[in-house]
Amino acid sequence: MQPGGRRAEGDQVLEDLDHAVLGDWLADHLDGVTAVHVDRTELPDGGFSGETTILQVSVVRHGDESTERYVLRREPSEAAVYPAQAPGLNVEVDVQWRVMHAVRDHGGLPVAPTVGYEPDPAVLGVPFFVTGFVVGDVPRETPAYPAEGFYADATPERRRAMNLVGARTVAAVNRMDWRAAGLDFLVPDGAVPDNHRQLGLWRSWSDGQLRGRAHPVLEEAWSLLAATARPGDEPVVCWGDCRLGNVFWDGAQPVCLTDFEGATIAPAGFDLGWFLMFDRWIHEACGNPRLDGEPSRTELVEAHEEALGRPVADLDWHEVFAAARYCAIVVRVINRMEERGQLSAGTDTYLAGGVTDCLRLLLEEGRL
Repeated sequence: MQPGGRRAEGDQVLEDLDHAVLGDWLADHLDGVTAVHVDRTELPDGGFSGETTILQVSVVRHGDESTERYVLRREPSEAAVYPAQAPGLNVEVDVQWRVMHAVRDHGGLPVAPTVGYEPDPAVLGVPFFVTGFVVGDVPRETPAYPAEGFYADATPERRRAMNLVGARTVAAVNRMDWRAAGLDFLVPDGAVPDNHRQLGLWRSWSDGQLRGRAHPVLEEAWSLLAATARPGDEPVVCWGDCRLGNVFWDGAQPVCLTDFEGATIAPAGFDLGWFLMFDRWIHEACGNPRLDGEPSRTELVEAHEEALGRPVADLDWHEVFAAARYCAIVVRVINRMEERGQLSAGTDTYLAGGVTDCLRLLLEEGRL
């Protein structure tokens, strides 16, 4: 087992991070610590929502000095890569922090050890939270995990177990009592947390992100989804970005679930459809092979539904909806890269990357 891949950048990339201020903040939030010095910062590979930094720090605890690692998650200065689920829920690190606690305390599921959340942007310029550093294997999208890395090199038995456990873990999140867990803040007063609400929310947000640009496949999908939408089954806690790569693994056991800023309250198909869609994207849509041991779509559905305790309705609809959401997220990510000067304005890069191909593939299969 090894830490998730990361690249050392040094402070030339993170020059906006005030090490002294962060060290003082950590000293106030770590038990038994009297002094903290931030020695080194690293950026992990992957991810487009929060700004994640791995910290190596020297701490003085009970008079003894040691080196420890933590993870800093800062709110990006630009708009979020997910639509706000309710008015005022525009700070994704706040949403993630609250959902992480619910998943741990009410779902009994593993998340990173929490250190503290800071809503005041006066400290580091934006809201942020800090967690402990978790060691584990993380299936990466770059390079794609079916083509290269520990997953491609794993035994067929491990690959099969990871996928089936992954589907059951999604169901474990879905089984949580969202009201008892205090997650009703994800549903605005008077709103009905059904498929119609999510479709309207995402379609409107997607249109705004396109800024008048054409996306024919996505436009076709939105029309077909609207024409075939049903309210769906009972609403549950949905992870929002449930996939193998948002789990740290020890063998075939999850040791940490991550990335809950896209969480919502919706029918369970919202999550299972995403899990299945992502599997299609990383394989067929991106031209990567199916490997020995990987379960079929039917087996993944059966694993999830058995763990959930009931069938999931409208699953074909939800898989297409998931691909449409992924296309919209890619548009937002490309917009952010343009805003940062990393891409020229007006690029059509949002049509590339296999995501549009995945949506087209599902539509051509006649899922709707």
